[in-house]
Amino acid sequence: MTLPDFAKLGPSALLTGGSRGIGAATASMLRERNWLVKTPTRAELDFSSVASVAKFCVALESPDALIFCHGTWYSALPSEQSEADWLAQYRARVLGPLRLIESFLLGQTKPGCIVMVSSTRGLVGGVDTGPYAVACAAQIALMQGYAREWPGTRFNCVCPSLTNTAMGQIVLETGGAKPGSVPQDPAAVARAIVDLVESDANGKVLRVADGIASEAKWSW
Repeated sequence: MTLPDFAKLGPSALLTGGSRGIGAATASMLRERNWLVKTPTRAELDFSSVASVAKFCVALESPDALIFCHGTWYSALPSEQSEADWLAQYRARVLGPLRLIESFLLGQTKPGCIVMVSSTRGLVGGVDTGPYAVACAAQIALMQGYAREWPGTRFNCVCPSLTNTAMGQIVLETGGAKPGSVPQDPAAVARAIVDLVESDANGKVLRVADGIASEAKWSW
């Protein structure tokens, strides 16, 4: 696998989950603003595989932004939740991306930006959605901690509510949203992400609900 030499091509971003939904909307919006966007496929980068992540890190160049838009919904009765379910969510949302973040930071030669797409479930939690909600909350804490303690790079998090994506449809079908909920346009979430990437924001947690982005107040 050969990745583009980001350093020679101007503003650049490596974006996961770019084939559909929020990721695809964000990639499209960045490209309209003259960004070079690399969106690895699952075959190129599989966060469930330690070997896949390690191989990808070796090939990673130096993008200006690292954006994590991937993720899968999870909902089951507590009695049906297994340790493997918890580990799968945590590995995909935190451990795998963290290895990529570490590679990005160690190889960084210029100021950069990292944005993680979490969920409003990371702010409020849930019983049936425990593995998902806790992993999303960990993403928020990870970005907040790095924003305070790692100089030269900006770290931010976006927490969308129900969004009109394939995953959003599964949320509706499994009762993960209030009856009558109307999914928001993925473009609204993409705008929040792009705004963070192109601003000087650091340590921000943006909640995007009903198409409106607002700052979530966290104290650490």
